[in-house]
Amino acid sequence: MTYALSGTLVFIFILMLYIIWETMRHRSKISNMAGMMISMSLGMIGGLTVGVILGILLLGDLFTSTVLAMLIGVIAGFLAGLPVGLMAVIDGTLAGIMGGMMGAMLGEMIVLEHQETIIRVMFLLFLGIVVILYQMMQQEFIKSKAIVYHPVVMIVIFVLISLGYNQVGPLIPASDSPDNNNNHHHSIDVKNVVILADDYSFSPSHTEIKAGEMVKITLNNIGKVEHDIEIIGLEAEIEVQSSSHNHGQMNNQLHLHSLPGEKQNISFTAYTPGTYRYICTLPGHEELGMTGVIEIVS
Repeated sequence: MTYALSGTLVFIFILMLYIIWETMRHRSKISNMAGMMISMSLGMIGGLTVGVILGILLLGDLFTSTVLAMLIGVIAGFLAGLPVGLMAVIDGTLAGIMGGMMGAMLGEMIVLEHQETIIRVMFLLFLGIVVILYQMMQQEFIKSKAIVYHPVVMIVIFVLISLGYNQVGPLIPASDSPDNNNNHHHSIDVKNVVILADDYSFSPSHTEIKAGEMVKITLNNIGKVEHDIEIIGLEAEIEVQSSSHNHGQMNNQLHLHSLPGEKQNISFTAYTPGTYRYICTLPGHEELGMTGVIEIVS
């Protein structure tokens, strides 16, 4: 995890704790309706945002990311509703479950090239919801006269934080480099393509790469049964292949096999433009929809 992403998570938790603290501090002034709104909003947006991040960090382990995200959302919603009453606790708990579940699934589905963007978008969405929520708390029961809590000032602060956050370093750790016995390729740019194999589909089902570009394809089996992938008719120079499963294929055949919860990868360079199908060769899987297309463009 990068320092930027660690800082993002820390900032999220600090804001959630601050909202919870303010709720506890002013509990005698909070109506049931306001308390339910606070607990539901914090549980939902907290679980959703952290869930997206965990889904990306724990890609391929949807069970763990979902449980952790739901737990964080439930804790946030529960603690925010606890000072108000049982209805607010129930509201916050259910919202935390829903937000964590949806966030983890969203993070799992995001393709590699969009992971950085979705985290930044979700963080700014979280920040915006917290600002609106706190303004509602100001109007309902905090009623502070400090200039920093004026709506215009808080909007300016939100804009400044948004602009500054977009300037921070990369959030996603760099992809693993090829094996040590291929160190001479470390200086070459490699395009990383992650193909998720579920029961029974590939995602994405269409991938475009440039002729002459070195590509690392990772088959991430998130399904409950074994799957493989074979690119039909594509001639390429294979650089690295991590798969330890021997299907007796030719050395230059683009084929990966992955057990449930397992990732396998292959690095290659293709030079001939064209459109090439890839399928799961296990009996019946192609017929159930496990097909896709790789397009080599010049």
